[in-house]
Amino acid sequence: MSDKKTVQPTGLSRREFLRAAGIAAGAVAAAPLLSACGPFVGGRATGPVKIGILLPYSDIYAVLGESITAAMEMYFEEVGNEAGGRKIELIKEDTEIKPDVAQQKARKLVEQDEVDLVAGIVSSGVLLALRDYFDANKKLLICANAGANPISRDRKTPYIWRTSFSNWQPNWPTGKWAAENVGKRAFISVPDYAAGENTITAFAHSFVNAGGEVIGVQRTPFPNMGDPAPFMAEIADANPDLVYAFYSGGAAVTFVKAYADFGLAGKIPLLSSGFMVEEDVLPAQGEAALGVRSGLHWALLLDNETNKRFRKAYKERTGREPNVFAVQGYDTARVIVEMLNKVEGDTSNVDKMIEVLPDIQFDSPRGPFKFDAKSQNPSQHIYLREVREVDGELHNVIIEDMGEITDPGDNSKDLQV
Repeated sequence: MSDKKTVQPTGLSRREFLRAAGIAAGAVAAAPLLSACGPFVGGRATGPVKIGILLPYSDIYAVLGESITAAMEMYFEEVGNEAGGRKIELIKEDTEIKPDVAQQKARKLVEQDEVDLVAGIVSSGVLLALRDYFDANKKLLICANAGANPISRDRKTPYIWRTSFSNWQPNWPTGKWAAENVGKRAFISVPDYAAGENTITAFAHSFVNAGGEVIGVQRTPFPNMGDPAPFMAEIADANPDLVYAFYSGGAAVTFVKAYADFGLAGKIPLLSSGFMVEEDVLPAQGEAALGVRSGLHWALLLDNETNKRFRKAYKERTGREPNVFAVQGYDTARVIVEMLNKVEGDTSNVDKMIEVLPDIQFDSPRGPFKFDAKSQNPSQHIYLREVREVDGELHNVIIEDMGEITDPGDNSKDLQV
């Protein structure tokens, strides 16, 4: 075993780490580097590949964690729960979207369960709090959701790759579209944590460059907004041409329903990153979500054969329609399987696993999947969508393909407001 040492986190901008910063500082310690599990033949592990799953299974993001898990399990079953000549074993832990809890669960998976790699993570705050631990321990983390921009930029580590998105990706092209098609005076509303801040800076950059003006920014309590009335009153008083928002899970339901209840829907156009009106929350939002436009890297009705097969299989398995989180879980499982096949099941050398990741490409429900090696994040199409009634149900209909969007890998296309 190696000697333990304290890892000091590097500095971030004032809101990148938010609450996670205080928790992460002094709490991250390098653990012993652990060998692959199971019996060995010819110097290589032949037992199951242990994959640690770190996701929220409680609180407001529970549905997100459950969706990612169900789709991961579905893909693993499609390949016989085997890759690289080894069986796949999942060990699941609930992060509760709390950075301190996630740190404890990560240490348990790596140091006690001796997993070969870890997948999951929903919250940007959780991802930022875990960054130093995975970097110090040289343990691979495949992120299935959290889009914290710094992980693709100044906080990048070779040990964290994303199969999801950066927070910049869905918001930046939507800002330009909003200025050109909706109005020039925007009011922004987001939860007060890392993903909210990333939403503000990305949208504002392209919106302002296209001739728009951000007339107000509203940061609401996270994870629970509380009484939405004061926030709706603030929006009404500002009287903008449009509102741009980011919320997810239960908070998205609260915001969208309040927007309608306070008479703002139909009066002030509401746009968002797509998570706010995704398939997981649309049933609870009901007619309040009609007409909301959003940018995202997938839509239920996206017309490609992989998406049609995925949608059918997921609904047969779970009894409900998939959402973007399920898509990301499905693609995460496929990336893991492709990686394990390329290294022939040898998980003893993490550098070899990382080396093959940029070469992984396949047809995903979202369209072509490929990594951008610079940002270690997918380079992918972002679709402008609108909530409409389709065959008696509410779904996002694609209005426009805004093109393939790649995170810039730095903060050059962000604007502080």
